[in-house]
Amino acid sequence: MPSFNGEIIGLYLWASGLILITALLVKYGTEKMSLNGETGRKLLHIVAILTCGYVVRQSEQTNLLAIIFFVFFIILLFVAHYELLLANERRSYGIALFPLAFSILLLTPLEKDAILFGIVTLGISDALAGWAGQKLNVKKHTFLYEDKSWSGFFVFYISTVFISLVFIGITPAILILALIPALSELFSYRGSDNLTIPLIAAFWYQTLQRTEILTIHWYIIFILVIALVLAGKKKWLNSSGMAAALLLGVIIIFSGNIFFLIPIGVFFIAGSITSSLHKGQKDAAGRNAFQVFANGWVAVTCIWIYEATKNEIFLIGYLISIAISFADTMSSDIGLYFKHKTYDILTFRSMKPGLSGGVSYSGTLAGFTASILFSVLCCFFFDLTTDQCILIAASGVIGMTTDSILGSVWQAKYLEEGQLTEDKGSNVKLVKGVKWLDNDGVNFICNLLVTIVFLAVGYIFF
Repeated sequence: MPSFNGEIIGLYLWASGLILITALLVKYGTEKMSLNGETGRKLLHIVAILTCGYVVRQSEQTNLLAIIFFVFFIILLFVAHYELLLANERRSYGIALFPLAFSILLLTPLEKDAILFGIVTLGISDALAGWAGQKLNVKKHTFLYEDKSWSGFFVFYISTVFISLVFIGITPAILILALIPALSELFSYRGSDNLTIPLIAAFWYQTLQRTEILTIHWYIIFILVIALVLAGKKKWLNSSGMAAALLLGVIIIFSGNIFFLIPIGVFFIAGSITSSLHKGQKDAAGRNAFQVFANGWVAVTCIWIYEATKNEIFLIGYLISIAISFADTMSSDIGLYFKHKTYDILTFRSMKPGLSGGVSYSGTLAGFTASILFSVLCCFFFDLTTDQCILIAASGVIGMTTDSILGSVWQAKYLEEGQLTEDKGSNVKLVKGVKWLDNDGVNFICNLLVTIVFLAVGYIFF
């Protein structure tokens, strides 16, 4: 059992008092004086989080501190729900999420420097990015659910570069260390960055401490950025899609082997080309962040776990996940292009080409062929056994089929002027599926489930 002494109690009481006094002063300033509400929230954000960071730095009893942070998470969850402090026009639980993040970090085997880097990045960079996004009159883009500005991103990035300079000194590595936290902030929603930024920043810091940053990584990143800009010009990706692809691409580059970019690069290029075959569809403006994450997040998670554990099964999982997305994309795009007669995979009733749950001869053949070709590609670039290559090919076919089944059963479909559609308009009626589940959600769920199943099969038999 951790022992309490006067010094520990004094430290905790001092920190709690400072945060409480700051909160009361800010609340008084916004209600009785002319302090802007958003400015007040940012001031409280900086003081509270940096104070917590100081406590983490000074305390050696991390387990006890993790429990205390979790208790504050519960208390602040109540405060946020009833908007007891600094009520906003939209309810945000961000004030409760940062102690939860700190509690999780303190229970991990991460080094204290990594934890402190995550805390300080959240305390300073996130606040400055929010201020820049509010004060600078610039065009905003929708990244996932919220509108964000590139100016906010650059302010976050530059401030994190300076924070990195304090933590690791003058080295080109700080330019990479700052990139992932800055990109992740673009995809936050109603305070979720108070949880994701410290976690991502801390784990990314630890990852780079174990990774030798070779010169080749720099020009590979440069090539990746140029490629994504060109993809945007060709309408393969929109702004949010480019940011999401850059986030995933940099993680892959620093997962131990630049050749890991080849499978996902082939999928992206081939999928973009086939999607361009049917202009006027929903992808005509370019894939957005939802679509990039739905098809790539499971794969990148597998490769990150592989980098951390060096367990080959997660490298296979990375390839399996891409095979699933590859086969499904080829099946959908080729089937839609040829417009052959399409049937519901479960009822076998004729349906309009392009609707989820539908299968056609040309689409099925395209997905089957794509699975085999992708498996051969993996065998060529990676040292895989024949059984592993068969597993990857089979995962693509099963994933493509599972996606159609989930699309038929769960994906929301609407009736508009007597026609079945997946587009949620103002004058449509839900006739099938789950209201909130669209094609991107189905793709993600399918990819996750099938990858887990084939990972289990690979673990058992290989």
